[in-house]
Amino acid sequence: MKIALIGRYGEGDILPGPERVARELYKQLKKKNVDVTFIEYFFSGYNDYSFLRKIFGSKVNEDGILRLGILPLTIKLLREQFDVIHFINSQRFSLAVFFIKPLLKAKFLSTLHGLNKIEAKELRLKRKFLDVWVEKITIKKSDLLIFPSAYLIDLFMNYYSLAGKNEVIHNGISDLFFKNRISFIKKDVYNFIYFHSFNKGLDELINHYLKEVNLPLRIFAIGKDITIKSNNRNIEIINVSPMNHFSLIEFLSDKHFIIKSSFIDSFSIISVECMAMGIIPIVSENIGVKEIIDNKINGFIYNSNDKENLLLLLRDIYEGKYNLQKISLNASKTTERLSWENVSEKYIQLYKFIV
Repeated sequence: MKIALIGRYGEGDILPGPERVARELYKQLKKKNVDVTFIEYFFSGYNDYSFLRKIFGSKVNEDGILRLGILPLTIKLLREQFDVIHFINSQRFSLAVFFIKPLLKAKFLSTLHGLNKIEAKELRLKRKFLDVWVEKITIKKSDLLIFPSAYLIDLFMNYYSLAGKNEVIHNGISDLFFKNRISFIKKDVYNFIYFHSFNKGLDELINHYLKEVNLPLRIFAIGKDITIKSNNRNIEIINVSPMNHFSLIEFLSDKHFIIKSSFIDSFSIISVECMAMGIIPIVSENIGVKEIIDNKINGFIYNSNDKENLLLLLRDIYEGKYNLQKISLNASKTTERLSWENVSEKYIQLYKFIV
């Protein structure tokens, strides 16, 4: 069985979630001796990008990843005739592959990490049109759709007919996070983490849900170019640049909670990585990772429609109404089944099933 992973592999060691999924799955498949080829594109922003390379370029990087222009990509797929073509993250160049599907024997799988019809609203019109178009073609032409959470499936079903061709496979976690579990220690001031991606939700969290908080909160906001501030003296916001796995693990070693806003998130990888280390999640009902959280057992789920709900929850936490050491341990245990070894095995079983 020959597998082609198509998507964005990324450069460097600080990657967004969809690229991390692509890289981790590829490495696991190689480790399990699966006949797999990863094909990506000469994306703008890459060091070797040029217009001519987008059409004619061909390169193999140090990890064995093929970086191909549209013409070499088409020739490669026609020659190799893979059994499965898996679009591991949504990219516009994948349209070229969908258009030649009648000439290929492969079954098409697509992993969808977010809903462009919602997320693209924040982007300029041209990009919104292209990304939504890719999404529509992906749903129409794929033989099987894979989502990181049932919550994301429900969102898609508000806009598309999925025709029952969908599966849920949660995103995985690197073993490094399991190996660096922390012991939760009760504090007078707790350290909270907020992952700030594309300005999603931090302002709402700080200036809406936490506007009237009268408890000391120290929030470490991970992200680029963060300018959001709070007028509440009880809230200290510390800006932190994105980091690689090793730096992130060291950074997380003295943190207590990861908190998410009400902004839609299909299945936050950093949330489950934090849980693996024993950091307690506090999420709204709009976060896909809620599917592995048992409220007040291994984390907390607050009602984003009730502004006071999060404030009351934080008050109860600070007043010692929960056994946080036990909740921390439960959070870590919950994520053990999400090792990349287990997640990759689920993908392999799907490949065998669809072929």
